[in-house]
Amino acid sequence: MTNRVLDLKITVCIFDVNGVLIDSNCANAQAMAQAFTDDPTLQGRIAEKYLTLTGIDRGTKIRTIQQHVIGRPFEEKEFELWWGRFKTLGSACMRRAPLIRGCKEVLGELGGRQITRVALSNTPVAELQDILATHGLEPLLDFIRGGGDWPKAESLARLLAECPLEADRCLLFGDGKGDLAAARRASVPFVAIDPGTGEFTAEEGFAGPYRDLAEWGETVLGMPRYR
Repeated sequence: MTNRVLDLKITVCIFDVNGVLIDSNCANAQAMAQAFTDDPTLQGRIAEKYLTLTGIDRGTKIRTIQQHVIGRPFEEKEFELWWGRFKTLGSACMRRAPLIRGCKEVLGELGGRQITRVALSNTPVAELQDILATHGLEPLLDFIRGGGDWPKAESLARLLAECPLEADRCLLFGDGKGDLAAARRASVPFVAIDPGTGEFTAEEGFAGPYRDLAEWGETVLGMPRYR
């Protein structure tokens, strides 16, 4: 990718949702904490751990928190309980969360350039469609693919195989190392979004990091600067 000009071979842009299209990471962290417990101290530890688990599927996040924060095996049906509670709380948080700066503008610009726009999230697809509809993003996306209790790398591989899409003609936008790992595994070029967390420090082999989609649009697409 060259400065201010989108590589002409790129025909598909694939967007993670949390932290890329919707500014919902902190809200989701609190939702996960509330799903596990009413104890404020434990909630703080869970939210802190959650924010380190970027680009990772929901099931892995729950298992990691159970192991490293709760510190004991699941009781019978406990995994399903945490999953169900987070589904309710997380969906509500994502509906209330603001869009990332430049989200709609960049999606609209890409559509005008005949670039296929895909939302690819670890959120189960029915929830995801409802959340994106609430934010008015459905008309700005050509495909919506959700996830489940499997890695983002598997979701990306399924997308490439089922559409089908050529990996080197796609860009994956993500805000976590799990997203970067998925892109590397599928040989898809990666655009890093980082508002200042240092998530991609010491990593290499990607474009960015950019603070948000607005900065990427300004730098790569030559779009107007947003306030």
